[in-house]
Amino acid sequence: MDNLNKYLEMQRRQYEIDAAKWSLTNRDPVVGSYDAHNQWADYDTLLFKDFDTTGLIAMEYGCGPGRNLIRYADRFGRIDGVDLAQNNIIAAQKNIDHNGITEANLYKNDGSTMPMIADDTYDVVFSVICLQHIACYDIRFSILSEIYRVLKPGGKLCFQIGFGGRPSPHVCTPYYENGTDATGTNGWHDVAVESEDQLKGDLIDKIGFTNYKSDIAQTGPGDQHRNWIWVQVQK
Repeated sequence: MDNLNKYLEMQRRQYEIDAAKWSLTNRDPVVGSYDAHNQWADYDTLLFKDFDTTGLIAMEYGCGPGRNLIRYADRFGRIDGVDLAQNNIIAAQKNIDHNGITEANLYKNDGSTMPMIADDTYDVVFSVICLQHIACYDIRFSILSEIYRVLKPGGKLCFQIGFGGRPSPHVCTPYYENGTDATGTNGWHDVAVESEDQLKGDLIDKIGFTNYKSDIAQTGPGDQHRNWIWVQVQK
């Protein structure tokens, strides 16, 4: 666990530094290509594909400066945000305040668990440009397990993650390994998801999700993975 904590501290330190540079007029720190991501149509057509989110209570894991809390505000009754960096929480609060969003709860977590959130709280949990930056299997598995816990029965997890690895020289840790020696995150050292069986093994076989659905699509702005995969599962 000491090595995992060391990895989490590295992540937290980098995001605190990056997020301290974020402002309403300098939106690229943390997200990178903020406005280009906002124009990427797959966010609207694939993340919540084939179900109605109207009035549902949602949470974004890895909310960063709150881009998607704003993007999807009109699609849900409320969206809360969770992030491991306090400066991201501060930036997200500024961002949602500026955009007139008053209902969101923002939580700082330890990067692995969410003890501040009760069981069976959310109808939907979603995550984008987050899990692919976590190069430690045990941490990702803990996050996915915690998401299962905080979802209501029948609730859905919807997420995007890089798929097919990244071409050299971009660093990736194999899916089941703990890349605790990584010295950077947020695209500097990612995970290599090579097969849907890896995702299904965790989500379905180990954690207990059902109704796995996916779309493999083009990689979004600024990303070096060969593809993105958009996944939905249900508690």
